[in-house]
Parts: sequence; structure tokens; C-alpha cells
Amino acid sequence: MNRIFAITTASDRVSVGGDGRGEITFTVTNSSTRPLRGQLRVRPLGSTKGEWLNIVGETERAFSPNATQQVVVKVATPPGTPAGKYQFRLDAISVINPDDDFTEGPTVDLEVKATEAPKKSFPWWIVAAAAGGVILIVGLTWLLWPKGVEVPDVVGLDVGEATKKFEDSKFKVEVRRQPNTSVAINHVFAQDPEGKSRAGAGATVMLLVAEQKTDEAKAGSESRQQALTPAPTVSRQQAPTPAPTVAPKVCSPRVFRVASEHSWAEFRLPQGNEGLIIQIPAGAYNKYVFPKCNRVWWDNLNFTCGSAGVWERTSGNWDADALCHGSPGPSPYVAAGDR
Repeated sequence: MNRIFAITTASDRVSVGGDGRGEITFTVTNSSTRPLRGQLRVRPLGSTKGEWLNIVGETERAFSPNATQQVVVKVATPPGTPAGKYQFRLDAISVINPDDDFTEGPTVDLEVKATEAPKKSFPWWIVAAAAGGVILIVGLTWLLWPKGVEVPDVVGLDVGEATKKFEDSKFKVEVRRQPNTSVAINHVFAQDPEGKSRAGAGATVMLLVAEQKTDEAKAGSESRQQALTPAPTVSRQQAPTPAPTVAPKVCSPRVFRVASEHSWAEFRLPQGNEGLIIQIPAGAYNKYVFPKCNRVWWDNLNFTCGSAGVWERTSGNWDADALCHGSPGPSPYVAAGDR
């Protein structure tokens, strides 16, 4: 155990009056020469109840090198608590290295005077609990009930048929035409939102529809014109027709997501042309929720705009664990937050 924090108090005793309330102030100092993030925990000892003790303010704080902070612990014992002497202490633990860097504070005596237990009255709490249970059930039902309308899956359908499906479901439709060989001309090869997902009624759905490439349409028109034109009487050698230029596929914006119990990270990729590669350096994002860290992490990631016009992860992994270190880094394609 490394005692990187120093914990002191002006008095080793706190008394509570007839109302069962009192407080004591601890002084916590970062004894190291580096900045630390510390977790403050009040520890009940013996027969002391944890619910009697409460730290005022944030329990996780940033400590500059050799910096000192005041920590106030409030005491509130319920009526009817037996009179006597109880004990507790304040501990400070490093968020980054909780197993090795922590300090146990001095033991404080808590003197409780006898208080009169409240007289029993009609258990109105039963009525309140029943009403609260009904409200809880209704609230959970509302929260868990699927929101929005299911989005039809129209990939592969003719644009007219696909548009009618969305209009029947009260969606608005935006059509974008792009060269694509995975489906027939005037057929849908991608949609946003994806099929079978849910969206609000009246939301706009984008359909990507295959169209004939400009060069192919021009070649077809010239072929038909040549078929109708009589052959010339004098044969002339024609220069070879240059190969048509293939327009690159376009990848629509896409989001990849990783989440833990209390944190998340998203990799937000913009619109790009086929062959574009976006590199995201390794990073992590952590949210400490007692008693453990909730971290999401990722390796060095490569995303490539593929030949099918869809962003794909081509290298790197991501996951969630209970470690406490890491930073999301400066990448403009990364967003992270708490859950």
C-alpha cells in the first residue's frame, strides 16, 4: 500500500445532539509530486451504519501535487438509535491505481445520545408504496415499449414500389441516384435508416437508387444511331474507343458504436469515395461508478470505403472492460460520453 494521500482531522470525536445530526471536517493532501484523481470513501466501523454517514460534495476529486482539500462528513442517526460510542474513518483511493495507491484515515469516535423513538402511527407508507409501485410499472412500460414505426426494408425493390411502401407507412422519401451494378437500373441498393429499424412517424428516409452510368448511356445511344445509319461506301479505319471511366462508389455517413455499462464511444465516418481510408488512433474512455471503472477502448482502427459503397472496418478491435486508464485522443471522428 502506498500512502500517497495524507488524511488528518482537528478532532478525533464527533457528537450528535437530540436531533441525531453532526459533522466533522477532514483535511486530505496529495503527498505526491504528480496530479492525482482520488475517490473519497467514508468507512463505517463496528456497528456503525453506512447510511448514517454522507460526504458533502463530490466523492471523486482532482488533486494537484501537494494540494490540500477540505472534506466534510455529515452524520445523521435516525430516532431510536441506541446511545453509545460508534466509529468510522475516511479513506482516499487513487482512481488510476486503486489496488496500490490508497490511504486509510484516522478513526473517529461518534458519540450518540439517547433519543426517543417516534410513536407508531398509521402506516401510510404502505399506501404510498403501492401508489409508487403502480407509477413505476406504468413508467417502465412506457420506457420499454418500442418507440416509433418500423422502417420497411426495400433494398432490391423498384424505386416506385419502394416509395409507395414508405408513403403508406407515413414516411417522407428522398431519392438519390448513383451508378451501381449490384441491382438493376431504378432499383434501390441502399437505404438510411436501415430496414427493420425504428424511426419516428413522418421521418425522412433516403433511398439510393441505381442509375445507368453516363458513359454507358452514351455508348448505348451511339450504338443505336450507328445501327440506323447506312454503312459508308468507303471503309475507313476508326480510332479505338477509349475505355469508359468508372465513377467511384460513394459511401454514405456511418456510425460504429461501442458501449459499457456507464460509458460509450462512437466512430463517426463522413461521406467518402470508394478507396478512402480513415485511420483512428487507439484510445479509451472511462466513467468511474463505485465500485469499479466502466471503460470502452479501441485499437488503432482503419475504416475503408468499399467497392459496395459501404464503410467497413478493415483493421483494429474495440471492447469494454473495468480498467481505469486511457484517453479518447484528438481524432475528429471519435465522440465519447457517459451513459
